[in-house]
Amino acid sequence: MRLASRLAFGVAAMAFAAPAFAQTTPADPPESADRDVVIITGLGPARTSDELIASTTVLDSDTVTERLAGGLGDTLAGLPGIASTSFGPGASRPIIRGLGAERVQVLSNGIGVIDASAASPDHAVTSDPLGAERIEILRGPASLAYGGGATGGVVNVIDGLIVETLPEQAVSGAVYGALTSADEGKQAAARVVGTAGNFVGVLNGSWMDAGNVEIPGYALSGAARAEAIADGADPADFANGTLPNSAVETKALSGGLSWVGDGAFLGGAVWRAENRYGIVAEEEAFIDMEQTRYDLRGGLDLDGPISSLKASGSVVDYEHTEFEAPGEPGTRFTNEGWEARIEAGHAPIGLLEGSVGLQASKRDFAAIGDEALIGPTTTDATGLFVFETWDAGEWGLEGGLRFDHVDIDNIDFGQRSFEAWNASFGAHFHVGEHLFFGASIARTGRAPTDLELFADGPHPATAQYEVGDDMLKVEKGLNTEFSARWEDDAFNLSATVYRFDFDNFVYLEDTGVVFADPEGDLPVFQYVQAGANFTGFELQGDAQLGSAFGVDWKADASADFVRAKLDAGGNLPLIPPLTINAGIEGELNGVTGRLETQYAADQDDVAAFETQTDGYLTFDARVGFDVADGVRLMLEARNLTDEEVRVHSSPLKAIAPLTGRNFRVALKATF
Repeated sequence: MRLASRLAFGVAAMAFAAPAFAQTTPADPPESADRDVVIITGLGPARTSDELIASTTVLDSDTVTERLAGGLGDTLAGLPGIASTSFGPGASRPIIRGLGAERVQVLSNGIGVIDASAASPDHAVTSDPLGAERIEILRGPASLAYGGGATGGVVNVIDGLIVETLPEQAVSGAVYGALTSADEGKQAAARVVGTAGNFVGVLNGSWMDAGNVEIPGYALSGAARAEAIADGADPADFANGTLPNSAVETKALSGGLSWVGDGAFLGGAVWRAENRYGIVAEEEAFIDMEQTRYDLRGGLDLDGPISSLKASGSVVDYEHTEFEAPGEPGTRFTNEGWEARIEAGHAPIGLLEGSVGLQASKRDFAAIGDEALIGPTTTDATGLFVFETWDAGEWGLEGGLRFDHVDIDNIDFGQRSFEAWNASFGAHFHVGEHLFFGASIARTGRAPTDLELFADGPHPATAQYEVGDDMLKVEKGLNTEFSARWEDDAFNLSATVYRFDFDNFVYLEDTGVVFADPEGDLPVFQYVQAGANFTGFELQGDAQLGSAFGVDWKADASADFVRAKLDAGGNLPLIPPLTINAGIEGELNGVTGRLETQYAADQDDVAAFETQTDGYLTFDARVGFDVADGVRLMLEARNLTDEEVRVHSSPLKAIAPLTGRNFRVALKATF
């Protein structure tokens, strides 16, 4: 009997009771609930999220474990402005405001992950949500802090292996375990923190094992089935009820040791992860991935013109092999590299505070095998930046400048060098105690990536033959953003409108040519440049509803939308539709529960080579119990109505819907 049968009755009964009890945590409360949390992702003096012009979200470890849904992108999807590539349960990368891949920086403790996830949507992000202490998300250009690769935003996964302040307890930790029904999945994680004098040690481990996921109906969409039948396929061969080749197994082990003094810290960490998952787009293919990462970070508070120094660096050895079938290794990808940054803050000069910094990195990327998209390539980058704030209390200004030099050297095509400038200016105003207005303008510059310049090879996972253009120029953009927030204890509301105007925007265009391949013909897609614009908004709010029938009630809702067009006419591909989330929750005698819904509109603003995507409406429910001091049990049901969900931002939408009805039982204990 499948796990679903064993869990369904108990979980469903509690899940459907959610409106009467309410939940564990809000769907999207971090911006309001964590207004006093200091944001690590960013520049300049330490500031809390309610002091930033840019839209931010902070997820603590409890919220991350409650949102867990496969990879990093799927875990974050549904937060305002955030979608996912959803390339099966094994691989998902965040999309922010319609921008993804090389325009969204995924960081680990402020340093790039140095993997292959930006190169292709079938490559998983190596950051481990299950091992995260917190995740910070910064929407909009963060290119001053992290270069042109952060045009769309930043997702910073903070693992807490290197400690900057002494813990209050000598020994603390947490243990997490969960079972899921739709994939017969098992998850486990543990963390221990120990202090001896000024030294703090952290040990962290996580593991997940999941089979092929259950889906509502056929894997192929209706249009894809009709096309296959027209080509002579037998409908009896179509996968139904289960998504083939979608199993995942991951494991990670990490440890850190830090010395923490009075106004100073220094620490090092080692992280090792292994990941094996099916490539849903191919019948038997799977990826076997491993990464080892070494981190060093330190900080020092000073008296004098230089008020603080903070430096960090990482060395990473990454590789994965794409197996055509068990025992048949195919293309092997490697990415060896390092990245380091140092930032110095200066003492206040009147109301002026700020910092100056230097960032440098080197990556050696190679793909070897029949499906190698690109020959060995080395990318060297150096960035110098300065950022200043002027805070007059009720109002303030901020601005900065960054210069990057990038050298990309390919074994087949030679070297290209680029110089990119990024600049920003913003202002904010407080009106009374509750109302905040902010506005910013940013000029961004991004050097083309190695694949955009030098790709030339088949890519069966995305059903394309990709060709680069070694004459591409720096991609430039102008971003304008306006935001308003009302914040108090009973009601919070925030609204943001934005527009990106790009010159020389790089994207893949269908050439109309077909590459004849023994495994199946592939359309040829070329990296090209053109003017483009992205216009959108984000809304979110939450409210305390008071008590009724002994239950303390609250509700939250959010909506986001982006429209992406080429200046010459036509739409850009893989843009998420209008999405609306809403939830209601409450608490009674230590029992909490939540009922929430997500609506996605039809997406009919599509690129010439895309098909339209139907919208959907899903319902989820959670109930939580404090079964003992520090021990919490959670029962959850997702996609209660077993809705067929196809994500427009996923290259797999025609062959792989999202998971159907899924139940989860989870237990977390802290000490």
